[in-house]
Amino acid sequence: MHTWEYRTIKFFAQGPMDPGRIDDVELENVLNEFGARGWELVTIVSGTRRDGELMDFVAVLKREVLS
Repeated sequence: MHTWEYRTIKFFAQGPMDPGRIDDVELENVLNEFGARGWELVTIVSGTRRDGELMDFVAVLKREVLS
């Protein structure tokens, strides 16, 4: 049986001049860093919204715990 550990990373959308936009480069860099350490992306969950614009979102990652 596999045992997993989980991690969440909160990302914030761009500032007031470009609300609701995700920084693709930052997201990719962070996910690649964690992927190199054995973490796998499970899902991305949209978070807080204000006036219909995305303010933040959370990436959920997992990796197997080796005994």
